[in-house]
Amino acid sequence: MSITNQLYLLDVSVLTDEKSFRAWYDRMDETRKNKIDTFKPEKSKRLSLGAGILLYKALEEAGIKDYELCYKGREKPYIKGHEDVFFNISHSGDLVALGISDKEIGVDIEKCRVFKDTLINYVYNDVDLSFASNLPIEWAYTRLWTLKESVMKHSGMGIALVPKQIEIYSEAGEVRARTKDYDCEKLRFSSHIIGDYQLSVCSEYPQGAFSEVRFINIT
Repeated sequence: MSITNQLYLLDVSVLTDEKSFRAWYDRMDETRKNKIDTFKPEKSKRLSLGAGILLYKALEEAGIKDYELCYKGREKPYIKGHEDVFFNISHSGDLVALGISDKEIGVDIEKCRVFKDTLINYVYNDVDLSFASNLPIEWAYTRLWTLKESVMKHSGMGIALVPKQIEIYSEAGEVRARTKDYDCEKLRFSSHIIGDYQLSVCSEYPQGAFSEVRFINIT
């Protein structure tokens, strides 16, 4: 089996329909159902279910219909018996994004927002700000954040990889990253604007490998 690099998006607002929500909920495994049930806000339940749906759809397309997610401590989940399949999920607003590949991957999606000076000073360094100066101002800080977050998620370290210590810069026309706490030499990035959302992918493939984003229709 070969997993190609794919990016999937789902607008979970369609799950406000109770029948649609229930129909998809019933198709989830017990781990996903339990996770959905832990959330109280209905929107959080929809986002969690949306994540499950995207994984279900992506694996189905890859020919994996019955699967079991396994967890090792704080490490990213993996698919039992398919340790050569890597995926990562992110959500913001009403959108859920999933990237799947045969190499490690980090994905982050964020709705474009205004960053206060205190937050800018907290998460960005001088190298970042130099990079951001060449971006449209309305997208600069959101894009920077998604790039940093994608590195954090690729590493599996999460916030243990301090955002301000990750430097985002441009080299020979490519977006690059570096930090003393994680080897970023092999990492490459692709970024996508979807409406008022910014999506960034961190992978070990060239940028063009993730040039297409697919919206999934579940109605």
